Amino acid sequence: MSDQSTTAVPNQVGTNAWESEGGALKPKPATDLPEGIIAVTSNEYRVGQYRYTNLDDAMAEQRRQAAK
Repeated sequence: MSDQSTTAVPNQVGTNAWESEGGALKPKPATDLPEGIIAVTSNEYRVGQYRYTNLDDAMAEQRRQAAK
């Protein structure tokens, strides 16, 4: 019986070019959208029970909460 945990695994063909890229591919929408409709991704920041779309506002709320 061989110990598979010490067996070397060769590099897969075709992955070396992008393996250490450090980024991610933009996900494709689940369905094609009709002309004139654009999908937009946005960030949401949560501080306690509050939600913000503006990072500066979220940071200000965090400072207010930390000062209590």
